[in-house]
Amino acid sequence: MRAPNHPYVVRPATSKDVSRLCEFAGDFLAKMHAGVSGKDAQQVFERAVQNSDTCIVLVAEHKAGICAYAYAGYQWRSEFGGQTMDLIELFVEEAWRKKGVAGSLIGGLIENAQQRGIHRISAEVHPGNAAIERMLDSVGFDPEHRTVWGLTV
Repeated sequence: MRAPNHPYVVRPATSKDVSRLCEFAGDFLAKMHAGVSGKDAQQVFERAVQNSDTCIVLVAEHKAGICAYAYAGYQWRSEFGGQTMDLIELFVEEAWRKKGVAGSLIGGLIENAQQRGIHRISAEVHPGNAAIERMLDSVGFDPEHRTVWGLTV
């Protein structure tokens, strides 16, 4: 779908997009100090683009190629009465930031959620990422005060 008044299209990622997604993920993961590389993300993206039952990856593509992606997973949670969507990663190439690309990707995820009957979308935001917080707020997300605990095994 072409974003209104924008020179890019938001569409589901395909297996042909995996190498570019890994490049973006490499930048994203380095900034998050994740301890893994874009190459490590390859199996995640390969599985994601082949399995629409568990997740979705959308890309924003302009005439020269992909400039951004959003990756979200589906979970079933009794707390919210059914299937939910978790925004896992959102990355926009530097040159395409502040041009509506992130909002268009989120809009695509919201549309997908509505088609699936999902009523709950959540997103974890790394501390200090004010840009994503402003964008999420602008499309109706509200901050929740929960503590996320993790264990690396």
